[in-house]
Amino acid sequence: MGQTIKEMSEYMILLLDVGNTNIYAGIYDQVKLIDTFRLNTVIGKTPDEYYQSLQSFVATYKITDVMISSVVPKVTIELKKLAQKFYNVAALVVEPGIKTGILIKADNPREVGADLICVAAGLIQDVPTLIIDLGTATKYIYVKNKTIMGVIIAPGIYSSMMSLTKNTALLPEVELNVPPKVLGNNTAACIQSGILYGNASAIDGLITRISREVNEPFDIVLTGGLSSIIEPLMYTKAKREPRLVLQGMINIYNKNRHIKGESK
Repeated sequence: MGQTIKEMSEYMILLLDVGNTNIYAGIYDQVKLIDTFRLNTVIGKTPDEYYQSLQSFVATYKITDVMISSVVPKVTIELKKLAQKFYNVAALVVEPGIKTGILIKADNPREVGADLICVAAGLIQDVPTLIIDLGTATKYIYVKNKTIMGVIIAPGIYSSMMSLTKNTALLPEVELNVPPKVLGNNTAACIQSGILYGNASAIDGLITRISREVNEPFDIVLTGGLSSIIEPLMYTKAKREPRLVLQGMINIYNKNRHIKGESK
């Protein structure tokens, strides 16, 4: 963020991956991803309010294009308005009709979320891969030959904790710190163990079931904001790629860049 606008690339693309809890954003200079940051997802926030929230991160960048991947339609609408009003561009949105390089094996491919498509598009190695995306929901995406072969969607770590604490009178919300041992000796540690070790064990268990079902070796990639906490707790070896969704957005952007050029 120490550069001045004059020192930067002529092209600066603002990437916005909108989840139910956070907006994971990045700045791409058409060569590499040069910065990332997170905002809270707030339904009802206006384009002007989102712009003000973004300014503390992007004020030193001359934004020339905007790309959006979103699972929150109401926020997508406001961010499209933001792109037009403040950057004078029609945002490129990951939606049916754009080139992604990813095929989808599903009863209704249009139901597959943009976030799932983007993480699949972010893979570098073209080998069978299980992506485990730890966000508001925990998603397991099995990708083979650039095709999403199947998906599992489970409650996310924060969602599990909020469900537990909101539906019990005496269990408090706790910080997601890893307790020193599995069997806790105070309420906070007991909850932390159940949420963190419990989710890590669930991931290990589902990996085993997926392995038996596909009956072939595959890579395992962890991504999402909580992957750094869960990865050390797993018994299964996995590679962590925290920027996978943004890399996928970059790959999709580059496949559609000529379309953006025609639409401006």
